[in-house]
Amino acid sequence: MARGVARREALLDAAVRLLARDGVGALTHRSVAAEAGTTHGNARYYFGTLDQLLDEALRRLADRQIAEVRAVFEELPDVDVAQRVDRLTSYLMTALTDDRDSAIARYELFLGVARRPALRASLDAWGTTQRAAFAGELRGAGVADPEAAAADLLTAVNGLVLEHLALPVDDFEDARLRPLVARFFPQH
Repeated sequence: MARGVARREALLDAAVRLLARDGVGALTHRSVAAEAGTTHGNARYYFGTLDQLLDEALRRLADRQIAEVRAVFEELPDVDVAQRVDRLTSYLMTALTDDRDSAIARYELFLGVARRPALRASLDAWGTTQRAAFAGELRGAGVADPEAAAADLLTAVNGLVLEHLALPVDDFEDARLRPLVARFFPQH
C-alpha cells in the first residue's frame, strides 16, 4: 500500500517536472513514466486518462499551495499596512523561488484548463483559497471591498509572475512585486 502511494506521488511529481520543463503538450503516460523511472503500465494503472493525470497533478500542486497559504495566513497577528505588504510579498516570493518548477507548471496548467474545462474545479479551489488569504490581508488593512481587490491583486500578481518567469529581471521582489502589492493597500 505505501509503495503504491509512493509510486503514484512519484508519477505526479514527474508530471509537474515535465510540465515545467516541456509544457502540457509533452505530457503523456509514457513521458511521465520515463521521467519517474517506472513503466508506462504504472502510469496507465494510476491515471487511466491524460485528463485524470493532469487533474491529479493540478490538485497536487493546488493542495500544496493551499496548505502553504493556510500556514502563512491563518490566525495572523494584526499588523500595520507595511507589514501586511511585506508578509504578502514574502509569501509570493517564497512560492516563486522555493519551487520554480511548480510555479511554471501552474501557468502551464492554466493553459491546460483553458483547453480542458473538466480541470477547472481544481484550479478554482486553488484560486479561491489564495483570494481568501489575500482578502484577509486587505480587510485587515481597511480596504473597502477586500474580495474584489483580492481578485484583482491575484490577477495582477499572476500576470507579473508569469512575465518574470519568462523574462526574469534583477531585484524582482523590490523593483516590481512589492510595488504592485503595495498599490492594493491604503497608503498611510
